[in-house]
Amino acid sequence: MNTCKEKQLVLQAMRTIFYKGVVNRVDWMGYLITEDNKPSYHHIVKKEELINNNLSCAPTIENGAYLGTRSHELLHQLELIDYDLYECWNDLFLMINNMKIYPVDHVWDMVYKLQEETVDVLNDYKNGKRLIK
Repeated sequence: MNTCKEKQLVLQAMRTIFYKGVVNRVDWMGYLITEDNKPSYHHIVKKEELINNNLSCAPTIENGAYLGTRSHELLHQLELIDYDLYECWNDLFLMINNMKIYPVDHVWDMVYKLQEETVDVLNDYKNGKRLIK
């Protein structure tokens, strides 16, 4: 099976686990999933790291974060600018993933706090106020 098809199947399974009964799906970075911001699979542990440790890099629920395409792009921009903040997101994704339910309110509080910090970091970088760490 090709990777794109595998990712789609994992995203469908994640939607069933994490969004059962939820009308407006918000991705794990706090952005609404829409026709223009379709679901996207993010490897929490990078594929390269998995390969280096002789592990499969196939998409799995356990190593996946449910992001919209825009969030996924923002996250990978952040990875280059502020790796510590990028890792904070991945730690939060692991926590959400381990819950195996739609995130509770205090988790959403953390999501929106990180979202605000991420927007600030990316804006500072765009405006020349921040260098790549």
